[in-house]
Amino acid sequence: MKVSKKEALAKFHRDNIIRASEKLFLKNGIENTSMDDIAKEAGYSKATLYVYFKNKDEIIGAITLLGMKMFLDHVRKCISEQKDFRAQYFALCYALVDFKNEHPFHFDSVFAEINVDLELEETPKVYHEIYEVGEEINNEISKMFQEGVKEGLVRNDIKLPLASFIFWASIFGIIRMSQEKNKYLAKSLGISSKDFLQCSFELLYQSIRS
Repeated sequence: MKVSKKEALAKFHRDNIIRASEKLFLKNGIENTSMDDIAKEAGYSKATLYVYFKNKDEIIGAITLLGMKMFLDHVRKCISEQKDFRAQYFALCYALVDFKNEHPFHFDSVFAEINVDLELEETPKVYHEIYEVGEEINNEISKMFQEGVKEGLVRNDIKLPLASFIFWASIFGIIRMSQEKNKYLAKSLGISSKDFLQCSFELLYQSIRS
């Protein structure tokens, strides 16, 4: 579908604001970043900023949605390019490590709790979109597990979509731990962050294999 010049210009400005916001959120934290700060960083007046986003929560929602869509693309790519469950599993694990390194704020926003009530009429549309993309991600992972069961590579007693959610929680924690406790890993356990990731991913895989 052809995009009008007006729509293209609006997207350009929204993208500029999102990039500026990401930079400030990473540097100062969300709570310590104001709309004034974002306007200054993006090079807009505060009035112009409000043309594209009603408030900071809406900006956070837009960033989260972008991260979720990127995340979904990673999931689909890993699943489609690998031949069986084991290959898909490890490809996905390491793709998430790369995602964390390349897009740290998006990684954290994908796994952060969203404190909004989707039943309320005033809830911004972006949060409904975030929920829908999240469900797509869960469905893709659940299908990956189902195929793994059919291949005889995954235990047939796992419960879906619970197993999918546990998978995400485990991988998220492992990746965070590998980066935040890298000094402890080296000093107390004598292993690198890379070795810790490999051991952890393998141990998690062994817990679900048939």
